[in-house]
Amino acid sequence: MRDEKEVRFAFATVGVLIFVLLLNILYLNYTFFNKQFQNGSLTPSSLTVVTVTSVPVVITVIPTQVPPTLIPTSVFQTNIQSNSLVKDYFIPLGSGTNQTSEFADVPGALAKVDFDNYQNIKEIRFEASVNVPTANQSVTVRLFNTTDKHPVWNSEVTMSGGASEYLISPPLLYDTGSKTYQVEMKTQLKYLTNLTQSRIHILLK
Repeated sequence: MRDEKEVRFAFATVGVLIFVLLLNILYLNYTFFNKQFQNGSLTPSSLTVVTVTSVPVVITVIPTQVPPTLIPTSVFQTNIQSNSLVKDYFIPLGSGTNQTSEFADVPGALAKVDFDNYQNIKEIRFEASVNVPTANQSVTVRLFNTTDKHPVWNSEVTMSGGASEYLISPPLLYDTGSKTYQVEMKTQLKYLTNLTQSRIHILLK
């Protein structure tokens, strides 16, 4: 018990001394600053005032340079033009009927043609589509050059029986210059025969 009291007394003494020391420090500071103000050594102008000014920040955006897109250019070779030219020409002659035993004109089945207007002709053929309702006779069809008054050589084609047939001649031996070509037809038994289509087929080289 005695030791405990002595310890408490010692702590109390130390606390009182610290308190007195603090009071003394405060008093000395107060006295010092009061004298300074009275002597004018400390003025408001001597105090450093720090002013913080906000400076705007300018952000410069540098655009990204996008490389130009390369667009391929289509290149066409001029040497293919000859391959794209039309190689086949069809000149319609018309249609009609016939029932004669000798060659006779098919009314309206004709055309005026100048083969000189076609360059590099390989061959020319005569084509005809024939229909016989009775299907029991032969029919012959040909081209006739009315300008020079003669049949077109190799133009004659024949259907030997049957109801209908598409006829194609061998290559024609044709005349140059402007000519009128007439379709002629004859039948074996004079039965009505229909020329449903006829034309000249020009094939270029």
